[in-house]
Amino acid sequence: MCPPQLFELLRQPYFAPESGGAAAGPARAAAPRTLSYTRVVDLSQTLSSATPVFPGFPPARVEPHLSHAQHGVAVERLDMVSHTGTHLDAPYHCSPDGLMVNQMAPEALVVPAIVVDITAKAARDHAAVVTADDLRAWEQAHGRIPAGAAVLMRSGWAARYADAAAFINADASGVLQFPGFGLDAAQWLLAERDVAGLGVDTLSLDHGPATSFAVHMAFLPTQRWGLECLANLDQLPPSGATLFIGAPKIAQGSGGPSRVLALI
Repeated sequence: MCPPQLFELLRQPYFAPESGGAAAGPARAAAPRTLSYTRVVDLSQTLSSATPVFPGFPPARVEPHLSHAQHGVAVERLDMVSHTGTHLDAPYHCSPDGLMVNQMAPEALVVPAIVVDITAKAARDHAAVVTADDLRAWEQAHGRIPAGAAVLMRSGWAARYADAAAFINADASGVLQFPGFGLDAAQWLLAERDVAGLGVDTLSLDHGPATSFAVHMAFLPTQRWGLECLANLDQLPPSGATLFIGAPKIAQGSGGPSRVLALI
């Protein structure tokens, strides 16, 4: 996510890859696909008043508004910023020219998914990143990244979600320490592959120590999207799942809490 102090960056030119790829984002119509599956995996974390939020954002509030005991029906009151819990970053999040969440085509929210597993690296280094070499190694093992795919980082960080302090993981100097994508990986995907989005099981597409949020600023303004705070990526195969993103259709929205499902 782009915290408030980075909004000034939105007025500056964003990164564009020097060659190859589809820097402006895929404009083609989705190819017809036949879909069959045997299992549905929920990749969403539960949204509650205990949900970890990016430092500087107000805490989420999920409270009863009407109750069965008093009113005969149950209604909840929700108070949170749009980038809370498992959520979508729309292109508009990091570019004034990006698509708002209500402008995104439905086809952009149903995509093949691959999972890049960096759990061993993240166990050694809490601020580890997915690198271009990790992506090339994934392709050597599993084949070329499918066109229009979501590239999901599995770091094992989702296991910390119930403990907000451990999930945010600020060190003694206040620097956040959690995994994310490296800029070289984002640049390689933009230049060499036609992908729809990135996803992580942490608070941000960029790793915790990031200050310029270079991955956000390189990737989202190309009309691609991001997913943050994913769950249960250990239940997905490296390739072959289909992702469904239940993004809220918020007018002029930069994103929003989402129910993300994977069909296997």
